[in-house]
Amino acid sequence: MSPVSFPKPPTLLYVRNCLLGMGILMFSLPPVSQAAVPVVTNSDVPADGLLKVQLEELWRIGGEEDEENLLGVIDRVLVDDEGNVYLLDIQLVEVQVFDPDGVYVQSLGKRGEGPGEVRNARDVLFLPDGAVGLIQGFPGRIIKVDLAGLPAGELRPGGNDPSAGGFFALRSAASVGDRLVLGGAKITRGEDSRTATNFIAAFDQDGTEGVRYLESVNVRDFGRMEISEKGDFFPGQGGWALADDGRLYVAPARNEYLIEVYRPDGVLERTITRKYQSWKRTPVEAERAREMMMPFRRRNRNAIKLVMEPTERDILDIRLDKQGLLWVLPSRGIREQDEGIHSTWDVFDSSGEFFRQVAFACEGDGQKDALFFPGGGLAVLVREHADAVYAFRGRGADNPEAEEEDADVRPLEVICYRMSP
Repeated sequence: MSPVSFPKPPTLLYVRNCLLGMGILMFSLPPVSQAAVPVVTNSDVPADGLLKVQLEELWRIGGEEDEENLLGVIDRVLVDDEGNVYLLDIQLVEVQVFDPDGVYVQSLGKRGEGPGEVRNARDVLFLPDGAVGLIQGFPGRIIKVDLAGLPAGELRPGGNDPSAGGFFALRSAASVGDRLVLGGAKITRGEDSRTATNFIAAFDQDGTEGVRYLESVNVRDFGRMEISEKGDFFPGQGGWALADDGRLYVAPARNEYLIEVYRPDGVLERTITRKYQSWKRTPVEAERAREMMMPFRRRNRNAIKLVMEPTERDILDIRLDKQGLLWVLPSRGIREQDEGIHSTWDVFDSSGEFFRQVAFACEGDGQKDALFFPGGGLAVLVREHADAVYAFRGRGADNPEAEEEDADVRPLEVICYRMSP
């Protein structure tokens, strides 16, 4: 595991508890009391049992028979206060906006290098100043457009000045009130290596970094290329969530059902765990995971050593709702579901107690079709999401030199639901 650093100035007690929370053992540190950072330990049985929530369809677009709406790969969903739904299309590199009845309104952003244009889109969010922010993966920056689609400037985290040493890459983002949190990496290159300092940190509106919640350093030797699922793991999209009160919830470990809760000032407040049995991969799942681990499908395949895990990642997604409840989608939550159930989520109260599981009933298969919860009482299902992302990212979509290849993928279909118990 790569070395880890934390917000300054940390105490020895704080550092040790953070490292223990991520499953990293530091034998050189003296023993300290585990009571320093409270750990909420739960059983595998929720106190209030299982609740089934039937999703009520409002509208749908896409699919094989929709000739009006062109969809590429929808990978992120937002909703505004008026109920308009924003779909981030990472293939078409734009945000498509639909009104509450599912009627197309406009598209925001487009592929390019000019004002309001993006080379590659990794995420989208509403910014504190009211603009829509398109997260460009590399070089990492936030391209801002107003609600009319006009360019509204950009934000470069850390300045993102190569002359200052390295580049920024962005992978995920969240904004609540005037608080902006980004996940990504600062990348520097040596003659024979590349160093990526992965981070989740808060930033001001001018791109100045404030609190750094989590960090890890990964050094890759070009002469001995090795990629490890566990060793190189760092939480990206779905691996952390920002609460309305400014707290940050992070699932920092790949092979452990563990969530860390950080105060807005970056101090680790508590950890939450529950008894959990990891999902052992099937041969098909293992092969697909290998393909997704490859940086480029057509390059250097024989030169890269992949260190794969026998199990799926324990926590696939986390989110916070307006009531302050923590929702966690475990690897088993999209597998072996009852007929008519898309996925089953674990729900924790504000104290970290595992009190309920919620099963969402709708069309689709949790392993193939993604279910997004943008807020406003809505849930949005993207049919064929897994295959579309596999085909798109598996060929090195973020690499401008990657060769295009045709993929036999069914057209995406987007279904917007209202949640009702």
